[in-house]
Amino acid sequence: MISFSTIDGTPVYYWRSNRGNTTPRTWYVTQAFYDRLVLWVRDLRSLSSGYGSVSYLVSAGFYVNKAGQHGAGTAMDLDHVRWSGGTTCSPLDQAHASGTQSIRRRYIAVDAVCRRRFRYALDGWYNSAHADHIHSDFGDLPPRCVKGSSSDCKFVQAMCNNFMNSGLAVDGIWGPLTTSAFNTAKSRLAVTGDPHTTSSVWMSMMSKVAQHGFANTAF
Repeated sequence: MISFSTIDGTPVYYWRSNRGNTTPRTWYVTQAFYDRLVLWVRDLRSLSSGYGSVSYLVSAGFYVNKAGQHGAGTAMDLDHVRWSGGTTCSPLDQAHASGTQSIRRRYIAVDAVCRRRFRYALDGWYNSAHADHIHSDFGDLPPRCVKGSSSDCKFVQAMCNNFMNSGLAVDGIWGPLTTSAFNTAKSRLAVTGDPHTTSSVWMSMMSKVAQHGFANTAF
């Protein structure tokens, strides 16, 4: 394990016991996971550059003494992102369920950036346990879209609903309506190749989704 308080220079705070706290906190992960976090935060900066720089991140945890990816030091729970221009994205405040479309789209954008670098991203649509954070971990890499994954399917369904008004049930079942909406999204985003089998195609698609989400534009 290594310790850190910033990811590539961006502070990571803890708000669960004191919201708004900006006291530096020491976190622990494996070196390999930290290296992936650096790639992730650089993606986030690049794709959201219209908001200014990423001022800070807030997390509910990385290494935690329990079984699973957190216990292995290969997981992140993301609570909040703030940019220098004042814009925020707050999974902690259940932004995925906001009544404001632009806030939901921004949440999906952050979610998509996570999915560029992490195979497992569990968000507010996945289940109630993740309503207040986005969990990302090292499980089952490389990143790609797996039809049989409830997390991936619900993300795709929510994405299609929020950017194309597809009217899908966010039920985690990859049926013909989800297939049709996903193919429409691929076409509108000019995605070529198979995001289900080719990691680079899925990563490219997630970049395009993130760009639309941060810009609050439909596709």
